Amino acid sequence: MRDFMMICSLVCSLPLVALAQPDAPKQKLLIALASFRDRPKHPQIYFYEHDGVSSGKITGSIDTVNLRSDYHPSLSLDGKLCAFASELENQTSRIFLWDLAEKKLVNLPAINDSPNAQLHPTLTGDGQIVAFAAWDRSGFSQRWDIVGYDLKAKKLLDLPKLNTPKFDERMPCFSGNGRWLAFTSNAPGGVGLTDIYLYDRAESKGIAVPEMNSPGMDITPSLNEDGNLIAFVSDRPGGKGGRDIYLFDRNAKKIIDLPGLNSPAQEQSPSLSPDGRFIAFVSERTSGMGERDVYLYDRQTQKLLPTPGLNSKREDFDPCMIVVK
Repeated sequence: MRDFMMICSLVCSLPLVALAQPDAPKQKLLIALASFRDRPKHPQIYFYEHDGVSSGKITGSIDTVNLRSDYHPSLSLDGKLCAFASELENQTSRIFLWDLAEKKLVNLPAINDSPNAQLHPTLTGDGQIVAFAAWDRSGFSQRWDIVGYDLKAKKLLDLPKLNTPKFDERMPCFSGNGRWLAFTSNAPGGVGLTDIYLYDRAESKGIAVPEMNSPGMDITPSLNEDGNLIAFVSDRPGGKGGRDIYLFDRNAKKIIDLPGLNSPAQEQSPSLSPDGRFIAFVSERTSGMGERDVYLYDRQTQKLLPTPGLNSKREDFDPCMIVVK
């Protein structure tokens, strides 16, 4: 009994730091998402912080106007800038940039100098370049093409040998280091109906990834920091549901298992954290809060994480995730 009391006294005298879990997270995640939670007809961009384990909360949103719909946010790796697509009712979509610290839009001359739709923006990690898909934009083809814009120089950026003249290039996504740009194309010569390709900005050339693509539809790629890992959506046979999320390792040239992520429902819109550990995604599974919800998957524990306050009874979608240092 005396020995037990001595041990209790010793433990109680230890500082709290010594009693902390050795694997306690030293990082937090920032997720930008679109949601109808406060505006039933017009989605708005919200920001959600998560501790990488089980706690999180909404920390802010992008100011909007009555008839404007904002969606598909893309964050710089420092969490200071957020590019997004937006449209006023009965007008075509535009590309905007939000400064999170200043809480205001950044002026981007010439980026929206087109009468036609512009969608799916993606930022380089340093927040210097945004790429997006544009329909029938002057100086490009009369179909969907990927357009680059230099945010520092405030002018369009040349991406030679990326687009095709008669087919669609869409859904761009930069790697964190900005070298690699993943995108989808329905140009002939691929494996399936829509394939995912990579564009190497350092060498100005496209790269096919036949080991990753399927005879079906492979879409919405998301890259990690160095562009080796590609999360994407596919309707290929052998999945859990109609559309599932897959993860491809370019170095190993193989699909990596994601146990516990997919469901019999539709999974969509993956966002891979820069370190490749976490995947935020959208699912239509019936156990969610609304018709579509955002989920967070940890590859280290191979589990879905609790995300209190993230979803609403309305639709939540289009996540973009970074690790806040």
